[in-house]
Amino acid sequence: MPTSPLEWVAAGIGALLIAAMIVYMVQYGLREHGEVPGRIDITVVETQAGGHGHTVRFQIRNRTTATAATLRVRGELRSGDRVVEAAEAEFDYLPPYSERFGGLIFQQDPARFELRIVPTSYSEP
Repeated sequence: MPTSPLEWVAAGIGALLIAAMIVYMVQYGLREHGEVPGRIDITVVETQAGGHGHTVRFQIRNRTTATAATLRVRGELRSGDRVVEAAEAEFDYLPPYSERFGGLIFQQDPARFELRIVPTSYSEP
């Protein structure tokens, strides 16, 4: 029994999808080694008062194709040039184009000071 035209069309579409997937994976693999996780955005989500102080919940986003491991984040409450209080958080793993949530706990009320949250270090996995 001969192969129907519909089967040939389905086989052609499947072959194109597989070829496109292979090209994408090769390009992705080549790009990943060329970037460092330098574009990391941090956004404060909320601040809550609790029994152990004030928790500042934040979202961290990796906007690169590189992976950051052991990513450290430092938060500071500042009054002018003076650091009133500091807290740190560590993320084990931040994959490419991903986001995670974390929290910093301060004894002082963050609303009374300037709050700065920045990534300070990472390692390459």
